[in-house]
Amino acid sequence: MPTTNRQILLNGRPDGEPKASDFRLGEAPIPKPGPGQFLIRNHYLSLDPFQRGRMNANWRYGRKLEIGDVMIGSTVGEIIESYHPAWRTGTFVEGLLGWQEYALHDGEGGRQDYGPGLTRVDPKVAPVSTALGVLGTSGETAYWSIIDVAKPRPGDTVVISGAAGAVGTIAGQICKILGARVVGIAGSDDKVDYITRELGFDAGINYKTTPNLLDTLRQYCPDRIDVYYDNVGGEIADMMFRHLAKGARYIVVGRIANYNDAKPRLMPDLFPLIMTSRAQVHGFIVFDYEDRIREARAQLARWIDDGKIKYRETIAHGLENAPAAFMSMLKGGNTGKQLVKLFPDAR
Repeated sequence: MPTTNRQILLNGRPDGEPKASDFRLGEAPIPKPGPGQFLIRNHYLSLDPFQRGRMNANWRYGRKLEIGDVMIGSTVGEIIESYHPAWRTGTFVEGLLGWQEYALHDGEGGRQDYGPGLTRVDPKVAPVSTALGVLGTSGETAYWSIIDVAKPRPGDTVVISGAAGAVGTIAGQICKILGARVVGIAGSDDKVDYITRELGFDAGINYKTTPNLLDTLRQYCPDRIDVYYDNVGGEIADMMFRHLAKGARYIVVGRIANYNDAKPRLMPDLFPLIMTSRAQVHGFIVFDYEDRIREARAQLARWIDDGKIKYRETIAHGLENAPAAFMSMLKGGNTGKQLVKLFPDAR
């Protein structure tokens, strides 16, 4: 049993895009569980865009990171020592335990506001890494934002930005299950090929090589856009407002293009477009659905078993490589879920 817990700490607040010096590899003693506590050896770490927002001093909801804090992030791991009757050794759990190899817990708390609660993971259902992706928060986000908020109808045209990412890939496939026509926006030809050939999207657009995105949207969406699923924000989002159908639903799930902005980006010039299209704009945060975790995960698992949903994971190896993988993910370097495998023998 090792005695050192390696951790990635916030070393500085990014000015624009994060850089390597904003992170620091630290070491602390592995904590010893006391009565009512247990020790978790993390196997996989989830890298997600929201972590970039938490690095800012002006983060708007939830606790922002302070300099020296362990970077926030979800992990899946195994309980290796327990003095809690309800949490036995050998149990796999998922929770927001941070960028570190080991974590101490008492089994209390919920996930509201990215809190410290834990979810049990059954390794017999699927690889434990999926508890951070398609059967975890990413899948839950896609499921509830589509099923409960966007509610696409058969024949609706849905446009998804960040379509090759952890959430976008699942959201698009759910829309196809519901009978919608899906157009995905991604950042490379390989990603467009993946979402159309492997995932069944009806069309894909490489925004980096498309000279006029609005003209291309008009080509692929001749009857305008019924649902815009926004994972990205930025100029792409602005463009979508100009091609919404009457009564469109605009779902704000992520704003990865804006997390590096020093000041909030306001869009008052788009309000007339919202008015004339009668669009409904919905903000979405998955932890509003924390009491329905099992429902979403059960349905997603059934769709995977039936071959209706496919997923992909991009995996970096070793905690020390988490910052580089995180910075790459923010620039679109991943396809599907970006994970870090913390130990060579991780399950």
